[in-house]
Amino acid sequence: MNPYLKSTKAYKQASVTTEDQGTLILMLYDGAIRFCKTARRKMEKNDLEAVHHNLVRAKDIIAELLASLDAAAAGEVGTNLRQLYTFIYNRLIDANVQKNMKKVEEVEILLEEVREGWRVVVGQRKDQGKSIPTNRAAAKSLNLEG
Repeated sequence: MNPYLKSTKAYKQASVTTEDQGTLILMLYDGAIRFCKTARRKMEKNDLEAVHHNLVRAKDIIAELLASLDAAAAGEVGTNLRQLYTFIYNRLIDANVQKNMKKVEEVEILLEEVREGWRVVVGQRKDQGKSIPTNRAAAKSLNLEG
């Protein structure tokens, strides 16, 4: 393996394991948005294999967000997020099956809007000297309304 790639991989792994939960969520949104953008570019080039690969990667990220969300603990906001994640997940499946660029664009816009909301929340928590917990058990009890 290329030593540069090995050190880059190690750096990325370290950055993920040391980030707080809020920053990790932002990173997940960034990844899903990036995969949607790449899928759209690949659709323009009619590279169906790359489209499929990128939409599956975006869908996997949404599945992770959905799996780590404790909607009951987060109240109405959590319930709304669960519904939104489910909608996005299904939309990505439809976009992939139909190779529909409009559906990918729709998902991308939704993800960018929700990401911006998370960015504000994470920024406010950091300004208050609070961090969003890093372990899953604590993250599941996160109150998104406060």
